[in-house]
Amino acid sequence: MHKIILGSIEVLHELVQFIQQLDDECYRCSPQPLFDSPIGHHVRHILDMYQALMLSEHNLIDYDLRRRGGEVESKRCEALKELVAVGNWLIGLSQDQFNEVKIVTTEVCLSQQSSERFTSTFGRELCFASSHATHHLALLVAIAKSLNVEVSGQLGIAPATASFLRQQATTGLLQD
Repeated sequence: MHKIILGSIEVLHELVQFIQQLDDECYRCSPQPLFDSPIGHHVRHILDMYQALMLSEHNLIDYDLRRRGGEVESKRCEALKELVAVGNWLIGLSQDQFNEVKIVTTEVCLSQQSSERFTSTFGRELCFASSHATHHLALLVAIAKSLNVEVSGQLGIAPATASFLRQQATTGLLQD
């Protein structure tokens, strides 16, 4: 299995475990004033990035396509189903796809609607989706903690941070 696929599967697995420990009310709650968006909105956003890759046609990945307001934002069971579907899609990817050249389109301005197009590869964009998911998972942990939900301190840690922590743990063991 390609390491980029493994990385995405790992973060999606963390997200599934995280969602499973919540109840539906917590999934939909916006803990004001600290957070304006509930966990479900962030999960939908994470899924949208993977959906953009899954639905890319004619070598175009469109990150501007969003599904705001759907059931995945309010029902944990829907989010879990979609996460499983993304995981199954990832497992079915072939090694040959990673170097495919893609055109990526995404909005770039806050003050006006303006999208730009960039050249990338499928592998780079899949790496981005995984990193993006990790970033949002860290935010989801903060939202859950503000709702008094106990969560693992290991969730939402970036791969480079995990490597650093392993190195520190090994160094610490050698110094004792």
